[in-house]
Amino acid sequence: MPASHAPAIDAMAFQLAAALERYGQDAGRMADTWLDMELYRSVSDQVEQIRMYSSALPQLSVQWVELLIAHAELVHSLWRARFREGEGDAALLFEVRERHAACVEGLRQRCLRFLSREDRSPGPRQSA
Repeated sequence: MPASHAPAIDAMAFQLAAALERYGQDAGRMADTWLDMELYRSVSDQVEQIRMYSSALPQLSVQWVELLIAHAELVHSLWRARFREGEGDAALLFEVRERHAACVEGLRQRCLRFLSREDRSPGPRQSA
């Protein structure tokens, strides 16, 4: 990355970290209060914002895709739990929520490492 782009990239990484903080909180509330359509729409908009920021930071692409998958699994599990109640569904929903929270935190931590200049090489990486 040219040095002249560094401030803009840093700004996007900072905005991504802040967006992930908000998203993590709101996604947790969404799961707790399912089915609040206003909150669902807000969380969906936040996912789009996170996608936009992440697309400018290819170093974070693996964690971004993991979060996107975890988000889809969370929403799917919430819909299923809404219409089918059972012990198995509750246990599965708990696991899905835990994985989702771990993905949010994983992307946020990777973003913070990027900001601390520990991870400035171009392209995706597999390590967390």
